[in-house]
Order: sequence, then C-alpha cells, then structure tokens
Amino acid sequence: MNINKLRIFHEVFVTGSITRAAERSYVSQPAASKMLANFEEEIGYKLFVRNNGKLIPTDEALYLHEEVYGILQGVNHLEDSIKRAKNSKSGRLRIATIFGPSYQFLPELIADYMKTNPGVYVSLHLSGCSAIRQGIASGQYQIGLVDKAQSSSKHDAVAFDLPCYCAVPKDHPAALLDVIHPKDLLDLSWITLDSENATTKALKRIYAETGLPLNRTLEVHTTIHGLSFVNLGMGATLVDILNFRYFDKVFQLPNVVLKPFAPNIVEPLEVLTSNLSPLSGLAKDFYDELIHKLEIQTRLPQDASNV
Repeated sequence: MNINKLRIFHEVFVTGSITRAAERSYVSQPAASKMLANFEEEIGYKLFVRNNGKLIPTDEALYLHEEVYGILQGVNHLEDSIKRAKNSKSGRLRIATIFGPSYQFLPELIADYMKTNPGVYVSLHLSGCSAIRQGIASGQYQIGLVDKAQSSSKHDAVAFDLPCYCAVPKDHPAALLDVIHPKDLLDLSWITLDSENATTKALKRIYAETGLPLNRTLEVHTTIHGLSFVNLGMGATLVDILNFRYFDKVFQLPNVVLKPFAPNIVEPLEVLTSNLSPLSGLAKDFYDELIHKLEIQTRLPQDASNV
C-alpha cells in the first residue's frame, strides 16, 4: 500500500479539507484528490462525506485512522533514523510512560542523560498501560513505565512499590499531624483514581478493615486532578512518592499539605522492556540509570513528617 495515500488520508482526517491536505503534503490538489479516491477504491468503502463544505470522517475512517497514524509514526521514525545514521548520529531512545512519572521525574532523568549523550534523539510518549505494553512488544518503544504489568512472554519487568502520602487542605486539622490515619479524615471526602486502581482498592480495604465509612465523592484520572481538587478544599487524595518528592517544583498549590499516611498504601510501578530483542547500548545505559534512580527515589525519607 502506498504510504503517500495513507498520508493524504491522515491529512484530510485532521484538516477536513483536500486543499489543506494537499498543502501540508506538498502535492497538488488534483493529485491529493486522486490519491484519496484511489485509496477508497482499494479498500472498498468511503472514508469521508461532505457536510457544509467540510469532509467528515465516516465510522470506518474513525476506526482506520488510529492504525494509519501508528504506521505513519513508525515510518517517520524510520526516516529520522536513516537520516541520523547517514549523519553519524548516536541513536534513538524511545520511552513510553503513564502520567505520573512524566511530571518531573522522567524529564529530569532524560535531560541529564542527553547532556552526557549529546548525539542521542529521545522521544517520550504519554499513553495508557495497554498501549505501552503493546508498544514494547512490537518494538515501537524500548522502555515503558506502567502502573501494573501483565505477565507476558514478550516483556521483562522490574517492579517498584511507590509509598503514598496523603494530601489534605492546609486548614484541615489533619494537616498538623505527623502521620494521618483514616479516623483523622472522617469529615473529609476522598478524591480517588478509578475503582480498579491499586491505591483505590487498598484504601477501600483499609476502611473496611477499620469499620469506618469511606466517603468517595470525586473520581479523577490523574494525581494532578486530585491535587487540584484538594487545593480547592474538596477533600483528600493520595500522592505517590515520586510526585511527593517533586511537589514543590511541579505544583503551585499553596492550599495543599502532604503527610505520611498509615496504614501504608503503595502505588505499583513497573518498568518494561522487550525480552525478544536486547536494548541497544545507549538504551541500556539509560535503563540502568532509570532503575538506579527509582531505587533511590522510592525509599521513604527519614523525616517525611516535616514535609
């Protein structure tokens, strides 16, 4: 299948216009129209319908575009690699991660790595766990960080348990405690991640074991959303140790206080690599430093109560 036809399809998909797609692809409008028509003829169905002068994707196009976009990314990566190899560049590092480590931990680690490896090209992708696992297995990514890995013959995994802290509004009495317990938060609502998240399950279990009611009124997708609600005085949330360590650098949330929580709750984090193909020398160097930093960062501070 002609890659130029896939590019035209993608450009029409994102712009809604043959004219704009042609301009962005550096071809004439008649050529772009012909490539799109030929593509539709090859696959046997319409990809767009015209509505008020704009090309609207059909259901089939919506389904197809995700696959096409992945192919185009791969081709672009290949073209970059070919150019860099020609220019004697050092290589490429492809990392995919869930949201948490992307706040500050990974950017700082990557920045340090690139200072000592100036010729390397690094791509950092933010994605969900399933997509990261698939990307590692297919070779799209070399290193992946997920909150919980599924055992697979295509992955090697190193697991870490990230201790969690409790974030409360600074004017709540619990903000003055050295360690926060469930009984200290009976008048506060909990802001949690989804019900299948490991920290949410652990929180439910702890409250059930203590016989206390768990009042969950807000469910969020990321820690930053939870912290934003705490800053607005809406309740308490859990924060893993990576984001705890970078809290003052990353978050401008003056109404939030972080304290240790007991019983201890941990957020699982796993670092994935493919066991079907070895890491390149550059990727292995970064991987070793990543594991080393995680081992250091996930140790509890000796005096966490003073945070």
